[in-house]
Amino acid sequence: MQGAAAVPLPGFSIYWGHDILSAIQIPFVDPKTQYFDYAPDGFPAFGLLPGSDVKKPFRVHMPDKLYAEFSITAKIRSMSREGGFLFAVVNPLDTVVQLGLHLAPASAEAPGHTNVTLLYTDVSIHHSSQTIASFVVPSFTGRWGRLALAVTEASVTLYLDCEAVDTVLVDRVPRELVFDSASTLYVGQAGPIIKGFYNVSRTSTSSRSSYWGAERHGVKSTRGERDDQQQDLKS
Repeated sequence: MQGAAAVPLPGFSIYWGHDILSAIQIPFVDPKTQYFDYAPDGFPAFGLLPGSDVKKPFRVHMPDKLYAEFSITAKIRSMSREGGFLFAVVNPLDTVVQLGLHLAPASAEAPGHTNVTLLYTDVSIHHSSQTIASFVVPSFTGRWGRLALAVTEASVTLYLDCEAVDTVLVDRVPRELVFDSASTLYVGQAGPIIKGFYNVSRTSTSSRSSYWGAERHGVKSTRGERDDQQQDLKS
């Protein structure tokens, strides 16, 4: 069994902002681990098998300095309970996630649930990846789920399937994250050291593949448009 990932083609997205999925090159660099699939609405999607090494210099797809207020959106489906990184901006040594979104099984006290974690690290201060917000949600393994995180200067709110799940207060330092100029953007992983690939579940007896995908997958500034943002994340 092998895991897989599916994300839609950038040309079919109405998302405005920084399209992380544009890091996937066409024609595919490795057709053995990258392929075409379909999103729930029937539009073309990308498929990524474990071992797919999608990476680009972050400056090609992200700003040098992250906005004080921003949102991250993705629509995903996974047949694996192992989780992994949807994306990660990693420092030049590949040892610290400066910005990333990670999914993982919740603790044994919360079976059937998933941890959704936002990592946000200033590498001039910290030498290990820092978590600024983590949420526990019912697992959506085997079905499509829409994730959205709205990050303000004082809080992070998670939306799942257009419903607000929870809000946590945060004290972000700095307010506007400056990426190391030689950082790398990884899609579906966090690099050769941290890894975090999406894989088939080691405990599952299913013969189906591990599968994740994103219908919208990117980062957007939300400063000055919070009311519109809240409405968009709920719609």
